[in-house]
Amino acid sequence: MSVPIRVLVVEDSENDTLLLMSELRRGGYKPVYRRVDTPEDLEAALDEEAWDLVVSDHSMPAFNSAAALKLVREKGFEDLPFIIVSGRIGEDVAVEAMKAGAQDYIMKDNLARLISAIERELREAETRRERRRAEKALDESQERFRALVQYASDIIAILDVEGRITYESPAVERILGYKPEERIGEKAFDLIHPDDASRVAKVFSEHLGEPGVRQTVEYRVRARDGSWHYFEAIGNNLLHDPSVRGIVINSRDVTERRQAEEKYRGIFENAVEGIFQTTVDGKLLTANPAMARILGYESPEELLEKISNVADQLYADRARRKEFQRLTRLHGSITGFESELIRKDGSEVAVSLSARALYDSAGGLVGFEGMMEDITERKRADEALREIREAERRRIARDLHDAVLQDLVYTLQSMQISRRRAGDHGQNEELDRQIESLRRAVDGLRDAIYDLRLEGAQEQSLVRSVEALVDLNRQMVPEREIELSLEGSPSDSIAGGAALEMVRIVQEALANVRRHSGAHRVTITLGADSSCVWAEVVDDGRGFDASSSPGVGIAGMKERALALGGELKIEGQPGTGTRVLVRVARASASSGASGDRGN
Repeated sequence: MSVPIRVLVVEDSENDTLLLMSELRRGGYKPVYRRVDTPEDLEAALDEEAWDLVVSDHSMPAFNSAAALKLVREKGFEDLPFIIVSGRIGEDVAVEAMKAGAQDYIMKDNLARLISAIERELREAETRRERRRAEKALDESQERFRALVQYASDIIAILDVEGRITYESPAVERILGYKPEERIGEKAFDLIHPDDASRVAKVFSEHLGEPGVRQTVEYRVRARDGSWHYFEAIGNNLLHDPSVRGIVINSRDVTERRQAEEKYRGIFENAVEGIFQTTVDGKLLTANPAMARILGYESPEELLEKISNVADQLYADRARRKEFQRLTRLHGSITGFESELIRKDGSEVAVSLSARALYDSAGGLVGFEGMMEDITERKRADEALREIREAERRRIARDLHDAVLQDLVYTLQSMQISRRRAGDHGQNEELDRQIESLRRAVDGLRDAIYDLRLEGAQEQSLVRSVEALVDLNRQMVPEREIELSLEGSPSDSIAGGAALEMVRIVQEALANVRRHSGAHRVTITLGADSSCVWAEVVDDGRGFDASSSPGVGIAGMKERALALGGELKIEGQPGTGTRVLVRVARASASSGASGDRGN
């Protein structure tokens, strides 16, 4: 198959041009050519088309090969092969043409060398172009390197095989206070901290033996002012690269990071609270001395060695571990989460946990980290204080009930008996008002006595608290039938502060029944399902007018329900009784209980 070739012929003879083309075809080429014989035509041809080869006659009436060659080179075609094919040319002229840049000269009466000369020059021309492209790319690369190094925030240095500095970037002055040129020729290790020098020298020698290897090393360098800076350096052996011929060291000042790490390490090691990090499946990754001490271990290393799974080996109640994970996943972090953990000797320690969830770059949960505080003594003190307060509340309630309330009841009954004996009902309004006022005082005192007893409800479940409330109301109004029923498992759903708020709502509803309804029968229902917890109080009393303004008691019930994130419904019509329903989402009830435990 013929090889296409574009030939620009500088020749005044059309016949000689056709002879050249015929010779090219015999040599296996498929020429496309253009013949010119004046400087103007040559310049136009060079501007208008791309050529693979220039073949020029030496002597023409208006032109010659020397002028043609000069014009081609001046136009910038330094790699375009230029071959002289002439009928007469002296040896001296031919030598001068070769010196001027012509690749070869061939006599017209002997074209046997033409094809081989063209093949050779086309190959050499491509070689020259490749070399120029490589040189240009190298120049551009070096220029980019100089620009990058000039403005880089890191110190970039080039070392020779002996470790002497052959180049150092301007950043060295900003970071260490040295001029970029003042350390040229000096050993790079002279300013390295003595404790780091041997280790860095070893890394350097390894680089010398392994061209192309990259390695990171950290060390300290003395600045001009005598201070020590921590550097993280990456070395790259480019001794084999002709554009570098050295070991390139990129040094980043990490002094502030190291200081922060040392500060954190100091906090980590000396903190009073335990600091930890775990995986999602419960593997303990880090622990500080305080955590080891809280759990009864000699050291963090012993703790990490002995505890392979936090949930199985540390938690006295594994359900608390699940609750910890659930709340931390839900909110991203958690504070004041209380639990009992198992110490090395098998005893239990009460702790308060604060933690946050850890996620990878894809958003997947990978673990937890946080702090723990030993609250065993605080819990004991709180329990002792609670017992003291509970005993005091019981004493006050007992004294009020056995003394004050009994005296008031006796006085009320005496006044009522005296009023009936007098037989002048409606005639002594002042006495009637006094009897009614005393009756209200008795009822109020009974409520106050119950409130004192109810203060201990935070330590009880919802069901036990309401059972106590029902018993008290049965004592206060023995003629009224009061029933309590359960649906689901409300005791497992709510406790602590949230339970107390719901008990307060039930208490207020029963107080309204006792004071205003005239009911004969009251039904209290406590229930729970997968989504919510509820309490319902239904009576068969006189009901109420929905258009009337709500009293203080109803307003208080609504506020308590709102604080729990729940809803309160009060339904009734005159003569049909009343229904009070409070409903709280299970998550809010659990959160309220958990939050109360953390206080």
